[in-house]
Amino acid sequence: MNPAGPAAGLLTVALVLTGCTAVSGEETPLPEVTVLEFGNTRPVELSTLRGPMVINLWGSYCGPCRREMPILQDFHEQHGDDVEVVGIDYQDPLADEAARLVEETGVTYRLLSDVDGEVNSADPFPNIMGLPFLALVDEDGNVAYMEYGEIESVDELERLVDEQLGVDV
Repeated sequence: MNPAGPAAGLLTVALVLTGCTAVSGEETPLPEVTVLEFGNTRPVELSTLRGPMVINLWGSYCGPCRREMPILQDFHEQHGDDVEVVGIDYQDPLADEAARLVEETGVTYRLLSDVDGEVNSADPFPNIMGLPFLALVDEDGNVAYMEYGEIESVDELERLVDEQLGVDV
Protein backbone atom coordinates (compact mmCIF):
# COMPACT_ATOMS: atom_id res chain seq x y z
CA MET A 1 0.00 0.00 0.00
CA ASN A 2 1.25 3.48 -0.83
CA PRO A 3 1.53 5.46 2.46
CA ALA A 4 1.03 8.74 0.57
CA GLY A 5 -2.37 7.54 -0.66
CA PRO A 6 -4.41 8.32 2.47
CA ALA A 7 -2.54 11.57 3.09
CA ALA A 8 -3.08 12.71 -0.49
CA GLY A 9 -6.77 11.87 -0.19
CA LEU A 10 -7.08 13.90 3.01
CA LEU A 11 -5.30 16.85 1.37
CA THR A 12 -7.72 16.73 -1.55
CA VAL A 13 -10.72 16.71 0.80
CA ALA A 14 -9.23 19.64 2.75
CA LEU A 15 -8.71 21.65 -0.43
CA VAL A 16 -12.28 21.02 -1.56
CA LEU A 17 -13.73 21.93 1.83
CA THR A 18 -11.75 25.18 2.04
CA GLY A 19 -12.53 26.13 -1.53
CA CYS A 20 -8.90 26.11 -2.65
CA THR A 21 -7.60 24.00 -5.48
CA ALA A 22 -3.90 23.92 -6.16
CA VAL A 23 -3.51 22.49 -9.64
CA SER A 24 -0.94 19.72 -10.05
CA GLY A 25 2.37 20.25 -11.82
CA GLU A 26 0.84 18.87 -15.02
CA GLU A 27 -0.09 21.24 -17.83
CA THR A 28 -3.69 22.30 -17.29
CA PRO A 29 -4.65 24.58 -20.18
CA LEU A 30 -7.70 26.78 -20.11
CA PRO A 31 -10.73 24.95 -21.50
CA GLU A 32 -11.53 24.99 -25.21
CA VAL A 33 -14.81 26.84 -24.89
CA THR A 34 -16.13 29.92 -26.63
CA VAL A 35 -17.44 32.84 -24.61
CA LEU A 36 -18.34 36.35 -25.76
CA GLU A 37 -16.91 39.79 -25.22
CA PHE A 38 -19.11 41.44 -22.60
CA GLY A 39 -21.81 43.58 -24.16
CA ASN A 40 -21.49 42.23 -27.71
CA THR A 41 -21.45 39.00 -29.64
CA ARG A 42 -17.77 38.81 -30.59
CA PRO A 43 -16.62 35.27 -29.74
CA VAL A 44 -13.51 34.63 -27.66
CA GLU A 45 -11.87 31.22 -27.48
CA LEU A 46 -10.89 30.94 -23.81
CA SER A 47 -8.05 28.50 -24.52
CA THR A 48 -6.19 31.17 -26.53
CA LEU A 49 -5.76 33.50 -23.54
CA ARG A 50 -2.33 33.74 -21.93
CA GLY A 51 -1.23 35.11 -18.57
CA PRO A 52 -0.12 35.85 -16.13
CA MET A 53 -3.80 36.43 -15.54
CA VAL A 54 -6.49 36.55 -12.90
CA ILE A 55 -9.83 35.17 -14.14
CA ASN A 56 -12.85 35.95 -11.99
CA LEU A 57 -16.28 34.41 -12.57
CA TRP A 58 -19.01 36.74 -11.32
CA GLY A 59 -22.66 37.56 -11.70
CA SER A 60 -24.79 40.63 -11.03
CA TYR A 61 -26.94 38.42 -8.78
CA CYS A 62 -23.95 37.62 -6.49
CA GLY A 63 -23.42 39.84 -3.43
CA PRO A 64 -19.79 38.81 -2.79
CA CYS A 65 -19.04 39.42 -6.49
CA ARG A 66 -20.37 42.96 -6.18
CA ARG A 67 -18.09 43.59 -3.19
CA GLU A 68 -14.95 42.21 -4.81
CA MET A 69 -15.24 43.96 -8.20
CA PRO A 70 -13.76 47.23 -6.86
CA ILE A 71 -10.89 45.23 -5.33
CA LEU A 72 -10.20 43.57 -8.68
CA GLN A 73 -10.37 46.99 -10.32
CA ASP A 74 -7.82 48.37 -7.83
CA PHE A 75 -5.54 45.39 -8.53
CA HIS A 76 -5.95 45.99 -12.26
CA GLU A 77 -5.08 49.69 -11.92
CA GLN A 78 -1.98 48.88 -9.84
CA HIS A 79 -0.72 45.75 -11.62
CA GLY A 80 -2.58 45.42 -14.93
CA ASP A 81 0.64 45.85 -16.92
CA ASP A 82 2.08 42.76 -15.21
CA VAL A 83 -1.00 40.62 -14.54
CA GLU A 84 -4.14 40.90 -16.65
CA VAL A 85 -7.53 40.74 -14.95
CA VAL A 86 -10.42 39.14 -16.84
CA GLY A 87 -13.93 38.97 -15.45
CA ILE A 88 -16.42 36.47 -16.84
CA ASP A 89 -20.08 37.29 -16.25
CA TYR A 90 -21.25 33.73 -15.57
CA GLN A 91 -24.78 32.52 -16.42
CA ASP A 92 -26.20 35.94 -15.72
CA PRO A 93 -29.80 36.27 -16.91
CA LEU A 94 -29.79 39.99 -16.10
CA ALA A 95 -27.61 41.53 -18.82
CA ASP A 96 -28.86 45.05 -18.11
CA GLU A 97 -28.16 44.65 -14.39
CA ALA A 98 -24.68 43.29 -15.15
CA ALA A 99 -23.94 46.30 -17.39
CA ARG A 100 -25.22 48.63 -14.68
CA LEU A 101 -22.98 46.95 -12.09
CA VAL A 102 -19.94 47.35 -14.36
CA GLU A 103 -20.75 51.04 -14.74
CA GLU A 104 -21.35 51.56 -10.99
CA THR A 105 -18.09 49.86 -10.01
CA GLY A 106 -16.03 51.59 -12.70
CA VAL A 107 -14.56 48.31 -13.92
CA THR A 108 -12.16 48.78 -16.83
CA TYR A 109 -10.50 45.36 -16.91
CA ARG A 110 -11.47 42.97 -19.72
CA LEU A 111 -14.93 41.47 -19.40
CA LEU A 112 -16.34 38.41 -21.08
CA SER A 113 -19.76 36.79 -20.87
CA ASP A 114 -20.65 33.12 -20.47
CA VAL A 115 -24.44 33.18 -20.58
CA ASP A 116 -24.75 29.44 -21.31
CA GLY A 117 -22.27 28.26 -18.64
CA GLU A 118 -19.75 26.86 -21.13
CA VAL A 119 -16.92 26.91 -18.56
CA ASN A 120 -18.92 24.78 -16.12
CA SER A 121 -17.04 21.48 -15.72
CA ALA A 122 -14.90 22.26 -18.78
CA ASP A 123 -11.60 20.70 -17.73
CA PRO A 124 -9.76 21.92 -15.68
CA PHE A 125 -12.63 23.99 -14.27
CA PRO A 126 -14.84 22.20 -11.75
CA ASN A 127 -18.60 22.06 -11.66
CA ILE A 128 -19.22 25.71 -10.74
CA MET A 129 -21.23 25.50 -7.53
CA GLY A 130 -21.08 29.11 -6.47
CA LEU A 131 -19.61 32.51 -7.14
CA PRO A 132 -17.26 34.25 -7.04
CA PHE A 133 -14.77 31.80 -8.52
CA LEU A 134 -11.11 32.65 -9.15
CA ALA A 135 -8.59 31.05 -11.50
CA LEU A 136 -4.95 32.10 -11.85
CA VAL A 137 -3.40 31.45 -15.26
CA ASP A 138 0.32 31.31 -16.04
CA GLU A 139 2.07 32.85 -19.03
CA ASP A 140 1.54 29.65 -21.08
CA GLY A 141 -2.23 29.67 -20.56
CA ASN A 142 -2.22 26.92 -17.93
CA VAL A 143 -4.46 27.17 -14.87
CA ALA A 144 -2.16 27.19 -11.85
CA TYR A 145 -4.73 27.74 -9.09
CA MET A 146 -8.47 27.90 -8.54
CA GLU A 147 -10.69 28.78 -5.59
CA TYR A 148 -14.25 29.62 -4.64
CA GLY A 149 -14.76 32.64 -2.45
CA GLU A 150 -14.47 36.37 -2.22
CA ILE A 151 -11.18 38.23 -2.53
CA GLU A 152 -11.30 40.71 0.34
CA SER A 153 -8.26 42.90 -0.39
CA VAL A 154 -5.69 43.80 -2.99
CA ASP A 155 -3.03 42.45 -0.59
CA GLU A 156 -4.73 39.04 -0.57
CA LEU A 157 -4.77 38.90 -4.37
CA GLU A 158 -1.16 40.09 -4.57
CA ARG A 159 -0.12 37.24 -2.24
CA LEU A 160 -1.98 34.67 -4.32
CA VAL A 161 -0.44 35.93 -7.56
CA ASP A 162 3.03 35.85 -6.00
CA GLU A 163 2.59 32.38 -4.47
CA GLN A 164 0.78 30.69 -7.34
CA LEU A 165 2.16 32.43 -10.43
CA GLY A 166 5.54 33.57 -9.15
CA VAL A 167 4.84 37.14 -10.17
CA ASP A 168 6.04 39.70 -7.63
CA VAL A 169 3.54 42.55 -7.77
